[in-house]
Amino acid sequence: MEFSSKLLEKAVNEMAQLPGIGKRTALRLVLHLLKQPTEQTQLLANALTQLREGIRFCTRCHNISDEEICHICSNPTREQSVVCVVEDIRDVMALENTGLYKGLYHVLGGKISPIDGVGPSQLNIPKKKKKVKSG
Repeated sequence: MEFSSKLLEKAVNEMAQLPGIGKRTALRLVLHLLKQPTEQTQLLANALTQLREGIRFCTRCHNISDEEICHICSNPTREQSVVCVVEDIRDVMALENTGLYKGLYHVLGGKISPIDGVGPSQLNIPKKKKKVKSG
């Protein structure tokens, strides 16, 4: 892909690093952003910066949170004796969107994949064992 601007090329290349975004889609998104008022693009830039600087992972379940303990773990009405172990945060979101599950979660943060060099020590499994043993 030929670019008339180094800045455009850099923005497209960075956008294309996102999952599911190829060069053509990245170009379409960057061109769309260029057509927006400066205030709008600044709002997006600020939101992304705040996300990176402010996001935390719950110290209990490893869900994304704005606080040390996420809203699910800190909710006293949740069923404390039931824990659903999930691969990643998207699984928590999917289950929560059903409105049916009322227990807690434990987010592993991935899956075991010897081919990719991911074993139990790279996931949130050791902490889970401790939690299960302690009841």
